[in-house]
Amino acid sequence: MELKDIEMRPNRQASLKTRSLDEWLGEYVVIDYGMIMLCREGEADIRVNFTEWRLNPGAVITLFPSDVVSITSKSEEFKAETLRYAASLLREASLQLEHTVYSELKADRCRTESATLTSIVSNMFALLRMYFEQEGCTCLDQLVMLQLKAFFLGFYDYLYRNPIKRTTENGTPRTKELFNRFMRELEHRYRESRDVSFYAELLNISPKYLNMVTQRITSHTIKTIINQYVVLQIKQSLTTEEKSIKQIAWDYHFSDLSFFCRYFKQHTGMTPQQFRKRELRSPVEGVSAAQL
Repeated sequence: MELKDIEMRPNRQASLKTRSLDEWLGEYVVIDYGMIMLCREGEADIRVNFTEWRLNPGAVITLFPSDVVSITSKSEEFKAETLRYAASLLREASLQLEHTVYSELKADRCRTESATLTSIVSNMFALLRMYFEQEGCTCLDQLVMLQLKAFFLGFYDYLYRNPIKRTTENGTPRTKELFNRFMRELEHRYRESRDVSFYAELLNISPKYLNMVTQRITSHTIKTIINQYVVLQIKQSLTTEEKSIKQIAWDYHFSDLSFFCRYFKQHTGMTPQQFRKRELRSPVEGVSAAQL
């Protein structure tokens, strides 16, 4: 049965939609919303925060605000049913959840061969769809928030009872934990510093060891990850903030405008002015919160 897409409306903070995710193919995007995704058809390789998962029919993956997302490859028939929700709903849903629940979901966010989890998400989507299709429903946001809370708790319980068997290719549990801690620090402090030593000190490890951790988990150097993340956030600022480029450079702790422009051009091939002008003509999904 063909599912009807339920788009975001001005007074709603969530939407249900079947997506092909073509807009993420070959592009890195920083999302400012959350998403629960259920693969329905085809296959795709999705990279989230520089870690890659293979999606096939029945696979479930959770995305959170500030995630760096890219589709590296996908089949033509790939389709995923998605619940996309505003960051404010996530904050409200997680208020009564222990921090360990949220942290574990970010660390272990995808399962590909669980009929139980597939059924849970599919049924949740069906229930929410009935609410969305009711005209005049005044408590949709609250209903979505309660379903999110139930899903997070249920997913966490499932992960606890069915831990992934770690392989040496993905690093030890210790390296995985360090990498996840690094990404959390980067998410909160990317404007503050682009220096490897800064993040290594926060984790009480050496820069050399932090570089080893990131290379083992992602095959990228720590400097590459920091620069890619910062550049993606700068792109978001240039697109969504009505600040001058000089003010944005100051916000990101660049010593002067000239250095900021050189840094941005080195990683994108264009100046901040050129990027802003291009994006204002053709905005990209995932960059602007207004596109929820």
